[in-house]
Amino acid sequence: MDAGDYIALGSAGIALVSMAVTIYFSSKASSASQESLRNADKANNIAIGQTETSLREQIMNARNRMEDCGFKIQDFLKGRKKDDLSEEELPHLEFLESTWRSSTESYLNSYEDACGKYLDNKTDKERFKKAYINEVKNICDPKRTSFERLMHPEATSNFEAIWKVYREWHRHEK
Repeated sequence: MDAGDYIALGSAGIALVSMAVTIYFSSKASSASQESLRNADKANNIAIGQTETSLREQIMNARNRMEDCGFKIQDFLKGRKKDDLSEEELPHLEFLESTWRSSTESYLNSYEDACGKYLDNKTDKERFKKAYINEVKNICDPKRTSFERLMHPEATSNFEAIWKVYREWHRHEK
């Protein structure tokens, strides 16, 4: 064997060791990448869960405020008609009614936000549908007078995300 053979044999040995090291570190990098993907999926699921919890709280707070306003109006009227109120009582009723209208709009805004997150795939779609299908249907129902002024007609409603979700879920009804 001459010097050229030794150089070729040494080069082949170095290449073989280099290939083994490359395979080893490639395997380690692949494992780390897969672990990173699992951690990213976990973080994404946690974020989705936090979003859903936040939306649920927002909706419940808005619903409670709307219901409280409704009860205050009933308590104030105590079975009386608006025509039976004195001149001093009318401004208070008007204030209560405007607060109720504002709280109703906040309630619908909460659903608009939630439906927007659903449409943007920021929630678990199956769980969201199970939780809100009936409420979205009730909100879009023209017989529900509490939402009528804000939801109907659909073409003039500012709550586009709610209507998109409603149409997606209730396509074949009517």
